[in-house]
Amino acid sequence: MDIVLSMSIFFVIVTMIFIAVGIFLPEWMGITGKRAKKIIEEQKDTSAHSDQPSASEEAKTDSDK
Repeated sequence: MDIVLSMSIFFVIVTMIFIAVGIFLPEWMGITGKRAKKIIEEQKDTSAHSDQPSASEEAKTDSDK
């Protein structure tokens, strides 16, 4: 009976830690948080306004020559 109680308490504690990390540090768990979504949007904006061709576009023009 002692081992069942000990394992149950351990399970509850680990589950609570897992939930706390998921809420406060979602990026650590592979969950895209608000901060990550903001960074993704900023990167999309900068790449959309870039005047430089991408590496794949340069490779296509080089192969055409």
